[in-house]
Amino acid sequence: MQETVASALAQMARLDPKAARSAESALETLTAGRGLETLSQRAVQEFCWYVLPLRFPTESAEWGFVAESLGHLFSLLDLPRYAEICTSGRTRDILSAHAAGHGRGVLAYERSMRASGVEPPDLAELTWGTALGQAEIEAYQAASAALELSIAAGEVRPGSRGWRSAQERHARAFLTRPDGQGRSRLDRIREERVREWLSSPSHPHRRRLWPLLDQITVGAEPPHDAARALAPVQRLLDYADDGIGLTQIGYISPSVVRELCGEFAWETTPSSPRSETDVMQIIALHKLLRTMRAVRRCGRRLVLTRRGRQLHESTEALWRAVAESVLCTDGFEQAATETLLGLLLLRSPRSRGSHSRDGNVDIAEEARLALADAGWEHPSGDDETDEDSPDGSRRCGRRRVESVLITVTWLLETLGCVSGHDLLGEGRTSPRLTKVGRAFALTAIHLSATSPRASL
Repeated sequence: MQETVASALAQMARLDPKAARSAESALETLTAGRGLETLSQRAVQEFCWYVLPLRFPTESAEWGFVAESLGHLFSLLDLPRYAEICTSGRTRDILSAHAAGHGRGVLAYERSMRASGVEPPDLAELTWGTALGQAEIEAYQAASAALELSIAAGEVRPGSRGWRSAQERHARAFLTRPDGQGRSRLDRIREERVREWLSSPSHPHRRRLWPLLDQITVGAEPPHDAARALAPVQRLLDYADDGIGLTQIGYISPSVVRELCGEFAWETTPSSPRSETDVMQIIALHKLLRTMRAVRRCGRRLVLTRRGRQLHESTEALWRAVAESVLCTDGFEQAATETLLGLLLLRSPRSRGSHSRDGNVDIAEEARLALADAGWEHPSGDDETDEDSPDGSRRCGRRRVESVLITVTWLLETLGCVSGHDLLGEGRTSPRLTKVGRAFALTAIHLSATSPRASL
């Protein structure tokens, strides 16, 4: 292979020594010395459309010459598709955009990469990250190579009607195809992300969840009775579809509150609720819909957003959105919610090993101690309120844990995810997840742990 390249370069040098030198330098940068077998359409495009104008120490007028020279070399090497990329009008246009300004050039590069069809698309099952682990890098490169073959075979035709659906179909089939061990590239990406999520040095409380590695990686499908669990959410969306009247300070109108309480037999104090604030279920549901961006305020009415209408029409999408919203917080609130869901899952009958416990527990106190052990608070003392510690850190006791978990626990109870009531109450039998609750908790943690990373 090296002899073939050397022969082609010698042939070029006899006619134009400068072009031969430019082509050799470009090919060396493109392949990093690993040979022609490492070439791909995506790599050639990335070089011509991004690397060349940013890394080659030449005047912008010389970029086209380098690209043309590389294209000539590819022609001599009998690589016409790659030669065409180098000498195409699109490449000239992108290089001109770079010459006009870095931002314009990058925008033209990104747009053209997407239009070429070899850039693996985001799927419902996988959004590619900006900081990729090794398994994800390998899967991305392999998926791009597979799409290149599909395009060459005419199975995906970039620019034609419906081509993006065909691209997604081929990418999905490639990424979900099991290997000899029965694992797909998608499986390996998810496990890599979950392992990184569990071992994050800035989230030491997650170390307790390592026994759940396999379960978190796989996640859970929506249960058969998901629609029944989501009925309160769906019903509030029904009301919002027609527009929910709001009080002057933004609470859901008392008439809607009373109708919902009657429909779902929610007990309240007073027995005939006067406001949204009298019903914990509605407080939790109202916050949920706002967190999911499913509703917006329009004057004195609460109405569905475009996203809300989409969720209103799909139980599966609504299930995923509700689960995802539980862990879309940050800082202590996220750590506390992850800890609560993790403790409940570790006590689930489906869990295996010594980490599946029984007995009477105070889940709020156990969560507090777990967070304290992870450095969120000092484990000693019975502090009931927040206070500053001598070293300047923030201490928080049981009340702070309960205060950040109260809405999510109301939501879990409203959806029937836990057996009994008063999840954060003291002196109760160990709280248990129902079958729906286990699927919900796994889905929430799975979505959080397998989401794309912006940084490693």
